[in-house]
Amino acid sequence: MPEISVLIVNWNTCDLLRSCLRSLAAAEAPGTLEVIVVDNGSVDGSVGMVRREFPSVTLIENDANAGFAAAVNQADAVATAPYRLLLNSDTVVPPGVISGCRDHVRDHPAVAGVGCRLLNADGSHQSSVFRFPSLLGLVFNATYLSQIFPNHPILNWDRYGFGNWTEVRRADVVMGSFLLLDRTALDRSALDDSAPLLDEGYFFYGEETDLCRRLLERGRHIEFLPDYSITHVHGASTRTPAQLAWAEEAKRRSKLRFLRTWRRPAVAWLANLILLLGLVPRWCGWAVLDTVDRLRGRGPGGRRLRAGVARFHLRAMGDLTVLEERWGPPPEAPPS
Repeated sequence: MPEISVLIVNWNTCDLLRSCLRSLAAAEAPGTLEVIVVDNGSVDGSVGMVRREFPSVTLIENDANAGFAAAVNQADAVATAPYRLLLNSDTVVPPGVISGCRDHVRDHPAVAGVGCRLLNADGSHQSSVFRFPSLLGLVFNATYLSQIFPNHPILNWDRYGFGNWTEVRRADVVMGSFLLLDRTALDRSALDDSAPLLDEGYFFYGEETDLCRRLLERGRHIEFLPDYSITHVHGASTRTPAQLAWAEEAKRRSKLRFLRTWRRPAVAWLANLILLLGLVPRWCGWAVLDTVDRLRGRGPGGRRLRAGVARFHLRAMGDLTVLEERWGPPPEAPPS
């Protein structure tokens, strides 16, 4: 029996997925890992590559992009190991990292899961540890203060510590790019014990935040382990201007959904108003990106997206239940 099931969701990251799977093959002793890849309708040859080069990997093929949460749930349903590792396809994992993180969770009963240090491709530090979404963080983001002063600890309230700690620390959330979990904790993590691992209402972004909050409700918490690190190519699945705009909206909707679920409805309503006001200058910037898309022959995906975003947030001012609507897939596939 494998000790750790590695759950990977892939969408058009063939070369990066290959590097990830190669690193996993050398990361632990044979038989330690059970690797499960769920492909979300890629068109870049990812499925064929996995079949040819990694026959021992369990491959699940989706005809279309089902979203990150739904794909992880598919992998979790067939996984057999007592520990689960949520791992992005755009990562490279050095030897010993996974088992070291597993040992920490095993030896600390109050810990449901852990994250490690994430590094950019050039070796620089990448923020990966966050507070739960808050009105304060939304205000700083909507007013661009967090972007103007990216290293200010108060104006970047949601990124406490920036994940650049030198000792083991408890955290609200660690990025789902690498999140190792005790499966027995997951069995008790849902408010409804029949619920899947991740809430599929989060199409992309925010699902690990909701999971960490559910674990906290059951008396277990998440920790950050700075002694272990992996390489993470951030944003590999969102490259075009329209996709980047889509990703930003996905983050906003996930925060609103979280606040409606775990805070009072009035908090979610106020958060939506803050985001709506902050979006006005962003829409001007999106107009520029739309022009770039037209010049490159990419079609009106960004313009359709901007109109849909405006309608959604205006509707939410009168009816917060629209925050339960599932955010759909990106407007276009990246080039193969």
